[in-house]
Amino acid sequence: MSLQKDLDFRTLAEAFYLQTLDQLSRANLDEPSLLPDWSRKHVAVHMMHNAEGFIRLLHWARTGEKTSMYPSRDARDQAIEDDVKHLENGDVITMSHEVADELAHDLGLLPQDRWETQVVSGRGATIPASDIPWLRARECFIHALDLNIGMTALDFPAEVSDRLLTDVTSTWEEHAEPVNYLLRFTDTGEDLHICTSEDTKQTQITGHKAEILQHLLGRGWPVSGRDDNTKGGAGDSTPRDLPAPPQWL
Repeated sequence: MSLQKDLDFRTLAEAFYLQTLDQLSRANLDEPSLLPDWSRKHVAVHMMHNAEGFIRLLHWARTGEKTSMYPSRDARDQAIEDDVKHLENGDVITMSHEVADELAHDLGLLPQDRWETQVVSGRGATIPASDIPWLRARECFIHALDLNIGMTALDFPAEVSDRLLTDVTSTWEEHAEPVNYLLRFTDTGEDLHICTSEDTKQTQITGHKAEILQHLLGRGWPVSGRDDNTKGGAGDSTPRDLPAPPQWL
C-alpha cells in the first residue's frame, strides 16, 4: 500500500471518528462504550493520547531526537484515568479536534526522506514512520465503533475492511494464535480459510465481509443481522451463537 493511500485513509478515518464523537452530548459521553470497564469518555481520552503519541513519533522521525510514544503502558493507562477524572466532557470533545488537527499538521511536515526512519510503537515494535498514518486510521475506525452509538463496520469503505481483515489474520499468524476459520462472504461470494492450527476445530462464519470483520475485531455482530439464521455459524445458529474470537491486539 502506498504512503499517499495511507495518508488518505488517515484523513478519512479521522473525519469518521470525529463525526461519530460529535454526535455525543456532554452528558452521554459518560455512558458505557463497547469496551469493558470503559466509558465513551475513556475511549475519547485514549484517542487523544494516541494522537499525541503519534505526534511524538513524528518528532522522532523528523529530528532524530528519540521521543517515545508513551513513557510506558502503565503510565499511558494512568494518564487516561487521570484525564477522564479531571477533564470536563466538553473539553474532551474540543481537544479531540485540536489534537487531530495537530497530528495532520505534523504528518504534513515530515520530509519525504524521513518516512523510513525507524521508531518504536506503543506496543514496543520497531516500525518505519510510514506506518503511522495507517496505524492512526485503524485506531480511528475501530474506536468509532467503541463509542457505541450504532456505527458498524458496514459503514467502513470496502478497502478499509479488506485492510483490517488482513491485519487481524496476519497478527494471529505472527503470534501463532490457534485459529481455524472458514469465512463465507455473502457480498462477494468468496470464501477465506484462516488456519494457524489444524488441531483447532474449524468454525464456519457466513455473512457480509464487514459483519464478519466486526465480529473478528471483538466488537460483536452488527445489530441489524444479529438474529439472522442465514448468517453466523453453520446450521440454524445465528451470529449471537458464535464463540468469541481470540484477541488480536
